[in-house]
Amino acid sequence: MTKEQKQIAQNELIMLDMKDVQELTGWCENVVRRIFAYDKDMPALKFGKKYQVELGAFKEYLSKRRTNKD
Repeated sequence: MTKEQKQIAQNELIMLDMKDVQELTGWCENVVRRIFAYDKDMPALKFGKKYQVELGAFKEYLSKRRTNKD
C-alpha cells in the first residue's frame, strides 16, 4: 500500500467504539453494550474485549426500523 492509498483509507475509514456510539445517540451504556453484544444486525467488530463499528455501517444500521417482535 502506498502512502497515498494509506492516507485515503485513514480518511475514509472512521471507527466508532461503544463510548462514541453512546455520545452520538444518547443511549445509556447498558443499551449500547447489549446492542453491540447481542444484536445480530449490528455490524460490530470485536477486537479482544473491545467492540467497534464503522461509521458508514452504523448509519446504515440506524436507517432501518427495528422492533422487539420477531
